[in-house]
Amino acid sequence: MEEGCSTLVRSLEQKYLDDDDDVVQDLLFTGFTGCSPCKMASQRALELLVLNNMNIGTIGDSEKLATLASHVSEADLGWNQISQWSDVACILKNLPHLRVLNIGHNPLNPVINHELPVSTLHTIILNGTHLPFKTLQSFLSILPKVTELHMSDNQFNDDDDCDEPISTTVKTIHLNRCGFQRWSSVMNVVKRFPNVCSVFVCENPLKDVTHCKQFDQLPFWNFLNLAKTSLDSWTSLDHLSKMTSITDLRIPNIPLLDSLTNEERLHLIIGRIHQLRVLNGSKITGEQREQSERFFIRYYQEQKEKPAQYKTLIDKHGNLEKLVSIDLTPKKDAIVKLVCEEKDVNKEITISLEPTILKFMKFLEPKVCVKYTRMKLFLFRTDGRSEDFTSSTYNMPLHYFKIEDNDTFMVQVCRFILP
Repeated sequence: MEEGCSTLVRSLEQKYLDDDDDVVQDLLFTGFTGCSPCKMASQRALELLVLNNMNIGTIGDSEKLATLASHVSEADLGWNQISQWSDVACILKNLPHLRVLNIGHNPLNPVINHELPVSTLHTIILNGTHLPFKTLQSFLSILPKVTELHMSDNQFNDDDDCDEPISTTVKTIHLNRCGFQRWSSVMNVVKRFPNVCSVFVCENPLKDVTHCKQFDQLPFWNFLNLAKTSLDSWTSLDHLSKMTSITDLRIPNIPLLDSLTNEERLHLIIGRIHQLRVLNGSKITGEQREQSERFFIRYYQEQKEKPAQYKTLIDKHGNLEKLVSIDLTPKKDAIVKLVCEEKDVNKEITISLEPTILKFMKFLEPKVCVKYTRMKLFLFRTDGRSEDFTSSTYNMPLHYFKIEDNDTFMVQVCRFILP
């Protein structure tokens, strides 16, 4: 143990077992309501153990660990100074109910030099440990029930000579922030888990995805997360369309999509990758797919270079007429006629349609020489319809009434003052 490091047992006692009135943090006790933390732990009620970033270098008293933490099912020991596999063995031996273990970002020895007991762990977190493939293979061999492996923040060697499967039980593997720049480097890791279903490769400077023979040897792989990678070419998505087992894809925040609208991103990805059933967490319905494929056809109709999927979708949907672009944004101004018979006003003016009816009436004051509080305002449309503006409409904007050029506003002088 490095000088100045603490032990796991001592850190556990300091954090959880001080028998005072402080709030007990980060743990779940069951079945011992009203008991002190010491009594509950000694009666094996401690289930969640969080001792990350506490400068732990070794275990300490293993018998005391077995007494206090034998009921722990989840243990977070990340960002400590644990380096010896004998300490890992002690944890696995004395925590028989352990299901999730985080020993990521610990300086673990790259070679396992101690016998490890078989464990029923189903999730192991080894982020930032930089273990070679042979060590991983040896470690996972004593974890026959492990299904989820976290190996983010690691650097992998493409020349590693371990060609045998590392684990046949792992279904989900996390490889985020591993510095992958080439898809072949990703496959060099994933191919070693023949029954993998889900792969996370987020936040890697990955510039391409390439369909390859190695992928075809992983028949259960159906989920891929490429969020925050450096993909910048549609070619990668074309290759994804050939990886037909991938039906659930997460691909937000990549350079390729930066210049597109949300609508374009959605339709162009679905249009290119025919087998997708889920995109960025949202299920793709039959109606959504048809809408996206039609959008895809129209998007590329006028372009010289058309992707391979274009012909397939034309065969499916036929040639589509280009949609008419309709501008539904409200008009900002209009040229209208202003009439006030009492003041002998009959002229054409240009008005803004942004103000409210009340502000518009104030605007008309100097033009018709009538105080707005004595105005009665009417609108006569060119199609014969008319509007009678009452106090209930005074706070509504002019554009709400869909005023068109050549409509007529008529002002009448009231004998009473408007409220």
